[in-house]
Amino acid sequence: MASTILRMTERDEQFLRRAMRLSMNGRGTTEPNPSVGCVIVKDDRIIGEGYTQPFGGPHAEPTALASCTESPRGATAYVTLEPCCHTNKKTPPCAPRLIEAGIARVVIGCLDPNEDVDGKGVAMLRAAGIEVAGPALEAEAKQLIAPFIGRMKFHRPYITLKWAQSADGKISGAGGARAQISNAASSRLVHKLRARSDAILVGINTLLADDPLLTARNVEASRLQTRVILDSHLRTPVTSKIVQNNDGDVHIFFAASEYGSEKMRSLMAKGINLHVADTDDAGRISIPMLLNRDLFTDFTHLLVEPGPTLAKSFFDAGGADRVWVIESPNKIGAHDAIDAPRVPNRYVKSAELKIDGDVLSEYLDTESDLFFAGAPSADFVLARDMQSV
Repeated sequence: MASTILRMTERDEQFLRRAMRLSMNGRGTTEPNPSVGCVIVKDDRIIGEGYTQPFGGPHAEPTALASCTESPRGATAYVTLEPCCHTNKKTPPCAPRLIEAGIARVVIGCLDPNEDVDGKGVAMLRAAGIEVAGPALEAEAKQLIAPFIGRMKFHRPYITLKWAQSADGKISGAGGARAQISNAASSRLVHKLRARSDAILVGINTLLADDPLLTARNVEASRLQTRVILDSHLRTPVTSKIVQNNDGDVHIFFAASEYGSEKMRSLMAKGINLHVADTDDAGRISIPMLLNRDLFTDFTHLLVEPGPTLAKSFFDAGGADRVWVIESPNKIGAHDAIDAPRVPNRYVKSAELKIDGDVLSEYLDTESDLFFAGAPSADFVLARDMQSV
């Protein structure tokens, strides 16, 4: 359903941008719902504002209404996403709440991709005599909820590739040895990103080189529930940290040729979830086929921490919506250190941030079906705010 932009002003844009920034505060707690921001303005004054509360809690509109310092009757509500109108969910619909509160005008960032809404919320508001303006700043508003759109429309997660590289473009020490490249401040941001993700994925080469736990550490809360390893020939050591610290959340995808092997039985005895996966001509796990598996359709955010081979597989498959590259000012200085992946030219740099000497660059895939605007993501903005504290 198309919506006509009515009487948009410079102040409208300012208030809607305020709502967009508020919406970012819910990142990592509202999923699988989108995080929405709402600002209520009366006589050009903000009288209430809010954002979506953790999953199962109030949405942005009732949160903003509850915070109002005076009656919202006759006010304008700026909402980043079309107010919902359906009842088959955990919380009451938001459009009726705005109507009951006497809101006179609503400015929306974008329509809701959920087919239960998708213009019906706007229609309900207009039927009640409320003026609706928008979509406004639509591309940026959609980019904010790209993970929700991915899950709702395409039944897949929003996929981020992340790696750290030295000033001379290396991701390891000499001979491929493990090396700590990013600094402590950058590591804290990475663990925050892990904590906001549903799952984390690595390839077998990373596992063998680093023996990682793949957990989110030193964070207040974490939604990270699943750890995934792509290991065609089941080379994952039974003695590895991830196997020894398995709470039933570790999944290994492997080639059919290893089915029934002694290694398979050993890993199963440790409680590892094993999945036979399709492979490509090179014998590697097929990324397009992998992402169609039921396990991945339940994720909103998937974080991949790849080496160059796995990164290329994701890039070739068009399977990476966003890339985070953390570059250290220090060089490795070894010719046999592993070269960092290369970000393809189709990616646009959306933002850059200095982190105690390191530099975080965020890139978005302009050919992704989840690309709408080259704007900094909520994760990036939250990282930037951490650095300014």
